[in-house]
This record gives sequence, structure tokens and C-alpha cells, in this order.
Amino acid sequence: METRYTILRRVYSGALLVIWIIAPYALLQQVTIREVIWVQPTAFDQAIAVNFYSVWVYLSLYPLLGWTGLGVERPVYLRYLLTIGWVTLVSHMVFLFFPSGVSRDILEGMDTPVVYEWLAFLDRPRNAFPSLHASLSIIAGIAISASTRYPVVVKVLTWLWVLAIFWSTIALRQHYAWDLISGTILAVVVWGIVGCWKGRQNFCGGF
Repeated sequence: METRYTILRRVYSGALLVIWIIAPYALLQQVTIREVIWVQPTAFDQAIAVNFYSVWVYLSLYPLLGWTGLGVERPVYLRYLLTIGWVTLVSHMVFLFFPSGVSRDILEGMDTPVVYEWLAFLDRPRNAFPSLHASLSIIAGIAISASTRYPVVVKVLTWLWVLAIFWSTIALRQHYAWDLISGTILAVVVWGIVGCWKGRQNFCGGF
């Protein structure tokens, strides 16, 4: 079990990480140096029906990240923090130089719940590729899988949670499949690089 001091340090470092993620993202919602590239839906995306109430699943990413950060052991936690930090940096650079978006035209005229309207107001239909929602949820799933503190059933349930978040991003038309695929690849690659860089052979090359 973690000590109270350790938990406070994790909360503090987690708060700094949230600022690292949100502050540049909010700025990139307002700043564009190139024309936005509008991502087109695949047949897979079109097969998933719009579901505004999936917004609760979409927002559950944040409890997932917090639970993961507080629960895993220190070596996994450090790798978790570093991976999120680098993935976020790379994603923000892509958002800046190659801005992309998912059109919300299909949603116009639909009856939307207040919580979705709040999300749509705060998160403009930009910064789609790669999907940070996909990257961050995958990193959480990998970290839980790498931890020795959780039984197999918890790890399986965590991955089902990640898949539910993936579904919600398409059901809300926040992302399309290519955004999720790119976000997943980015998360896996950076997790591997960070593990090798830290010289932890028990992690390097595996999860």
C-alpha cells in the first residue's frame, strides 16, 4: 500500500500532468497556423450509431487515469507519467502543424443532453488525429496490465473499459477509427521507448 505522503506526491504530479495536457490543448482550440484537415468516416465509423449518452463513458477516461495513477507501483507509475507526457507533447505538435477535425454536421438538429452540449462547447471539433482519448486510455490499460497489484479479472475489466471509451469517441463523433488507430500506435510505441530508455529490462519489449 502507498503511504499518505506518496499519495499526495502522486496527486501533485498528476495535477501538473493535467495542466501539461489541458493548457496547450485549450490554446490549440483557438490557434490555427494551417487549414484544418477534415477526417472522413470509414464504413466502420458509419456503422456505429450516434449516442449522446455515451458522453458519460467518454468522460470516464479521467477517473480511469486517476485510478491508474494512484494504484500502480512506483516503477510503473513513473513510466506511466513519462509516457503520457511524451505522447501529449507529440500529439500537440501534430495538432499544431497538421490540424485535423471531425465534422459535427451530422449532429445538427438532433436532441442533445446538456452534458453533451457542455462538452461540445468546450471541445471544438478539432485536434482529432491522433486521438488523445485513445492514447491516454491505452496507456492506462497497459499500466494496469504491467502492474503486479491487480488480478487478471481487474486487468480484463480495465481493457473492456478502454474499449468502451473507444466506442464512445465514435458514438459522439469526436473521433473516427483512424484517429483511434494512430493514438493507439503512438501510445504503444512511446511506452516501449520510455521503458527501454529507463533501462528496465523487465518492461522493455513487453507489457
